Parts: sequence; C-alpha cells; structure tokens
Amino acid sequence: MRWLMTLGVVAFGASCAHSTKGATAPQLSAQAQQAYDSLVFDACARGFKTAAELESDAVERAESFYRSAGCASLADQRDTAMALLKRALQHGYFDVEHLQHNPELEALHAQPDWDALVAQARANLTKAAEPPIPVPTLAGLDAFGSKRVNREGVRQVLGLEVGKPIVPSFARFRQAEDLLRSRYDLAFVKVSMNLFFASEHKGQAFVVVDMVDKEDASRLRFLPEPKGHPQDPEGLVARWDGYQQRLFTLQMQGKMAEDSHCQVAHCIGGFGHPEFAGIEAEFLAKVPKQLDALTAVLREAGDEDQRAAAAFLLAYAPTPEEVVRRLVPSIRDASKSVRNNVLRVLTATQEAASHPVVELSTVVDAMALPTTTDRNKTTYLLSRLLEDLPADALTARRAELIRQLGETLVAMSALQQPINRDPAMEVLRRLSGEQHETAEAWRAWLARQPK
Repeated sequence: MRWLMTLGVVAFGASCAHSTKGATAPQLSAQAQQAYDSLVFDACARGFKTAAELESDAVERAESFYRSAGCASLADQRDTAMALLKRALQHGYFDVEHLQHNPELEALHAQPDWDALVAQARANLTKAAEPPIPVPTLAGLDAFGSKRVNREGVRQVLGLEVGKPIVPSFARFRQAEDLLRSRYDLAFVKVSMNLFFASEHKGQAFVVVDMVDKEDASRLRFLPEPKGHPQDPEGLVARWDGYQQRLFTLQMQGKMAEDSHCQVAHCIGGFGHPEFAGIEAEFLAKVPKQLDALTAVLREAGDEDQRAAAAFLLAYAPTPEEVVRRLVPSIRDASKSVRNNVLRVLTATQEAASHPVVELSTVVDAMALPTTTDRNKTTYLLSRLLEDLPADALTARRAELIRQLGETLVAMSALQQPINRDPAMEVLRRLSGEQHETAEAWRAWLARQPK
C-alpha cells in the first residue's frame, strides 16, 4: 500500500523551568518551548528572545524572534510583541502567510504598524533562498469519542472555520482542551491537526477533537511511562531521527520522488533523494544485528522520540513474525507517537503478509485507543487482517466483530477526516459484504444486524 502521508500536529506536555546561565541558543530555545508547552507565555517570550540574540544562524535568529513575538502576544504584551516581530523581520523573516494567519498574533492586527510589517515580510520573501511551506486550508473539523460533545460544540470552543487557512497554535489547542475538559467533565481531550502533503488532499488540514467521557476512562489503559536510558545501538536511533526530520522537510517542499520507496514492508516516505544515498543499506545491515538493543529502547527509553524511532527501525527485523513479536507489547505505550509508529509498522507488515500475523483480539482491543492516529492505524490493520483471514474464520467471527465494533466503525464513517473515515468504510464493507457510501446508510445497515 502507498501510505497517505500526513504530518500530525499535536500539543506536547508541560516541563519544568531551567537555568539559562551559560546556555546555548538551542538549549534556550528548548527551554522556551517547554515554557510555551506549559502555557507560561512571558517566560516563553523571554526565552526565545534570548535564544535569538545568541543565535549565529540568520534564519534561526529570525524564527526565534518570531516565536518570541507570538509568546508575548499570547501574554497580552502587545507592544513587546510588535517590537519582537520587527526584529524578526529585520533579520529576514519572510513567511507572509504564516504571519497573516497565525492566531497567536491576531491581537496585533489592529496595531498601527501591522500592515507595514506584512509588507516587510513580502519584501523579505522576494530574497528568500526557497519558499516557505504553504499554509494549509482547513478542510474538516470533527469531534469524536464523547456522548456529550458534538462537532458544533468543539467548533465554538476552537473558533475555527472550515474552508479558511489554518496555522496551528498548540497553545490555543491546549487552552481549548482545558476548557472542554472542565465544561463537559471529560477524562481525556486531545486536539490534533493532520496536514496532507500528498494525495488528492495535498495542502488540506483536518482538525479532530478526540474525547473520552469519564465513564469510559477504561479506554485510557496505557503502559507505565518508562524512565530508562538504554544505549542507542550503533547510533541507529539518532540516524533515523535525522533522516526522518529531513524527509518531512523534503516532502513538504515537493522534492521527494513520487516513486520513492523502501525495501521492507513499512515505509514513511522512502529514500528517493540524493541526500539519502546509503542510509537504507545501513538500516538493512545493522538492524537485524541489534534487535534486542532496539527492543530495549522501545520498551525502556524515557525519551518518547527514541521509542518512536525504535519502532520504525524494527520494521527492518528479518521476518514478519519477528516484527510483530517485538512491537505488539508496545501497542498501549503511553505516548501517542509511539503507538502510532508501532501500529503503522504492524499494519504494513500485515498487508505484506499472505496470512494473519497479528492476533485479531489484539487489534479489537486497540480499537478502543483514544486518538485519531490510534484509530487510523488500528482500523487499517483490522482491514488488512480481515482480508487475510480464511473465509470460514471471517464468517465465524463476523457477528461478534459487528457487536464489538459496529458502533465505533459507523461513527468513524461519519467523520470528515479521511484517515479515519476511509479505513472504517473499508472494514464495514469487509464485514457486511455490502457497498454503502454514507454514514446514514451504514447506520441503517447496523440497525438491521442481530443484537
């Protein structure tokens, strides 16, 4: 399967403050990001400003001043925000669309110098080495998982409008999560945005608000967060991280070959660019010798990014059974990104197989996971598994699966978000043997099934 490539945008958790004495620009930026994640906007503004003043790279300096301005604006320090924004533009900031549609800067639009700043950004753009990533259009907004909150309820809280450009503000998303959680007595809320940079949805964004009512809190059954520091075997995790970051940039710039691929079942975008020459050969040669060490990273590393990278690297295990054995225990990792990577590799592995390699009960249990990317990967995995089940086994399990998953699948078929809607309809067609194109038709079909 040629994966629909999306960039998932999520809010990160809070962290504690750190000393800035003797810190480098990257360290100060990381601390400022932590303040932003914690919604401590005055500290965020100070941190990015200090980082900018120490930064030697012009592009990074302009970006840090820009981030500082956004934090100052969120802190309602408008004069400070305008001064910081002017410094960003003096140092070459040129992303006009982001500037105009950034919700964190909305409070500055009425300032006397705003139009002049936009004009300066346009002038900077004409001198930029390459264009910025285009701002996407919001193509869909969904609410999922709660019996008490519908799409209109979350739209009012988020203040978003379908059909308009959208720049994600993680801070605004976090504030919306807090408001929804308290207003509707929810056990879990996560606002996420998926940006498509390939397929027919290229340039579109979809926002989903995933919720869990307190009475359904059993859906939030996760493994304890690990705290360990296992060794990165032969630097493979760091190598993967560098590859992935550069890959996403090249994809969003349209510089990856359309037929880019990899030599194992799972691929996040392939190696079809001159910068990636030899990288996959390294993974093919080294990963099979480091399976235990990479599995230790997946199970034990306190850094969720390292666990997520290890999950992708384990796709290079020598057999499908080995891939599954090492990944399945991490399906309920506490990290959304780790779960996403584990389920993604399992889905591709099952698709490449000609017989079931993942237990059906494992996949049914995973369907209760709370986020958009959980459901996306699990539902595709379920579809591929049903495709590989012998006909008599599928017939024997059909009624049970409809009772267990029918309501969830039909609810997913009503979503605007294609990465949830489309696999749900695939599974419904496999279970029913029927072809329906609307959620209303699928709900009517479900009503006809034996209870």
